[in-house]
Amino acid sequence: MHEYSLASAIVEQVKKIAQEHNASKVKTIKVSADPYEMVIPDLLKEAYGIIIDELELFKDSNLELLILPAEIICIDCDYKGEPSIEGDDEFAYNFRCAKCGSRDTHLNIRHLTIETVDLEILE
Repeated sequence: MHEYSLASAIVEQVKKIAQEHNASKVKTIKVSADPYEMVIPDLLKEAYGIIIDELELFKDSNLELLILPAEIICIDCDYKGEPSIEGDDEFAYNFRCAKCGSRDTHLNIRHLTIETVDLEILE
């Protein structure tokens, strides 16, 4: 279950952010991921809950995951955006360009990213 290692990495990074800002509490963490990162939202939240269970800084905090739409880059026409048609029987993830119809495309993979962290700051 790679969600546990992802949740662990998120917590470690947010600990550093909280320390840099002299935060007393983490309220909400918003992360985004590409659909091909294969992150299962429920498993990520479950792993996050296990990791933060005894961390006072994260008590009652919330982890929100946004799955971004698939995005391709067309080699033929430089289109960057959502594909019009996914795959065929012979090639997995052989996307068709929504602009020119070419199948000479690449997935634009956007890895898991911490988008925002809502903190309670000590005065």
